[in-house]
Amino acid sequence: MNDVVIRASRPSDMPAVADLRWRWSIEEDGRQAAQTPESYRDAMTDFAVAHPESHRCVVAERDGVVLGMAWLALHPRPPAPHVPGGRIAAELQTVYVHPDLRGLGVAGRLVSRLVEIADELGAERISVHSSVDGERLYRRLGFGDARLLLQRPPED
Repeated sequence: MNDVVIRASRPSDMPAVADLRWRWSIEEDGRQAAQTPESYRDAMTDFAVAHPESHRCVVAERDGVVLGMAWLALHPRPPAPHVPGGRIAAELQTVYVHPDLRGLGVAGRLVSRLVEIADELGAERISVHSSVDGERLYRRLGFGDARLLLQRPPED
């Protein structure tokens, strides 16, 4: 576990990040690919380069290989008269750990690092749309139900 490093992603990591997302969506979830792996790698790299202020990615690396990722989306909010300075909300997105590292606390470390970043930036709230498997992790890290947080379309 100590040989896994959690760090900010670099542009050169984006093909590996794309491969993890491909594995998750196409290989594990069985979704139909809408593009080639190569074009998806390019799209992921282009996205990261185009959105460095609004999206932060951290990766889990072991022996120079990226085996986990998590994204934080930052959303500016309108000013409020009772809050000095700017306002932002944050959303955790695309948290994934390769099967070789699952059960070792890597997902928790990835999420904790993004929570630290959101806190450093002064985010008023951090939300996450969790999988059933991830819910326990998020609750353990201080996430809970928000009575008036609604979404469209609603889920059952």
